[in-house]
Amino acid sequence: MKTDYYTLLGVARDETGEQIKKAYRKKAMQYHPDRNQGDKQAEENFKRVSEAYAVLSDPAKRRQYDSFGSAEEFSQSVSVEDIFKDFNFDELLSQFGLKSSGWGNFRGRKGQGVGSIFEDFIGGGARGSATPSGAAAAASQRGKPAPASGKGRDAEVSIMISFYEAMHGGERQLRLNIDNQERELKVRIPAGIVTGKRLRVRGQGHAGVVSSGDLALLVTVEEDPRFERHGDDLHTVANIKISTLLLGGSVEVDALDGKKSIRVAAGTSSGSMVRIRHHGAPTLGKTDERGDLYVKLEVAVPATLTEEQKQLAAALRDCGL
Repeated sequence: MKTDYYTLLGVARDETGEQIKKAYRKKAMQYHPDRNQGDKQAEENFKRVSEAYAVLSDPAKRRQYDSFGSAEEFSQSVSVEDIFKDFNFDELLSQFGLKSSGWGNFRGRKGQGVGSIFEDFIGGGARGSATPSGAAAAASQRGKPAPASGKGRDAEVSIMISFYEAMHGGERQLRLNIDNQERELKVRIPAGIVTGKRLRVRGQGHAGVVSSGDLALLVTVEEDPRFERHGDDLHTVANIKISTLLLGGSVEVDALDGKKSIRVAAGTSSGSMVRIRHHGAPTLGKTDERGDLYVKLEVAVPATLTEEQKQLAAALRDCGL
C-alpha cells in the first residue's frame, strides 16, 4: 500500500496550513520519543509524521507532492535532504512544549535517509542533551576520532523559562549532557528575553581538537495567565464594578512589580483601555527602557444579586441607566 502524507497526519487534502500544524502537533505529542521510551514503532511513526509535515507545511513541496499523490512516487524526484532542508524542528517542537536534540535548521547530506536524519534526535538528544551529527557522528560510530577541524562544533539545546524570569532576568542552573558528559552550567537570563531567542555560551559546545564549540540555548518563555505580551508592551484585564465606571473611582490592577492603583474617570465605558507608561516588559539589552502596560476595564457582573441590589438595578433601569 502506498503511503499518503495526508493520511499519516489524519487531515483532508484541502486543509489549511494551520490545521495541518495542529494535526502534526497532536501526532508529534503522541509519538514523541520522550513519551515512548524504547518503542521502535512509535519512533518510526514520529519520523514519518515529521516527514509528512515537512512536506505539507511548505506550499511549494506540497504542490509538488500533490502532483504525485504518494510518498513513494514523490521520493523518486525529491531527496530526503531536500525535504528537510532548512526545516527547524527545534523551534517547532518547542512551540508544542516538546524537547528536541538541538539540531535546529537541518541541512541534508547527500544519500542520507529519513532514519539517519533523526538519528541524533532518537539517539538521546532529548532532555537537554546535544549529540554529534554528520562526519563527527559517522567517525564516532566507526570507532575513530572526529575530524581534526580545530574548534569543535556548536551545540544547541532548548530550555523553558518562566514568565517571571523573562521579565526580571536572573541566573539559571542547568544540567546538560554534551558529548556523553554530564556538565552543570550557570547561565544569565537577560530581562526582556522572548521565545525564539538564543543565549550563547562560549566554549560549552562539542569538544574539538583545539577548542570546544559554543552552546546555543533556544529559549521558550512560559505564558502568564495575567498578561499578554505584544513586543515590549503588556496587556491585562481588570474587572471593575459598574458603579466605579458610572461614578469614577480607583481600581487595583496587576503589574510586574505587584498591584498598582489606577484612577477611573466617571462615565468610563466598559472595554476602555488605560495605559500605564513604563510598566510593561523590559527592553532586551536596554536596562533602563520598558514598554507600557495596557489595562482593559471590563464590568464584573455578579452571578447573583441580593434583594437590595435587584431593587437598585431596577431603579437604574427605570431611570434610563
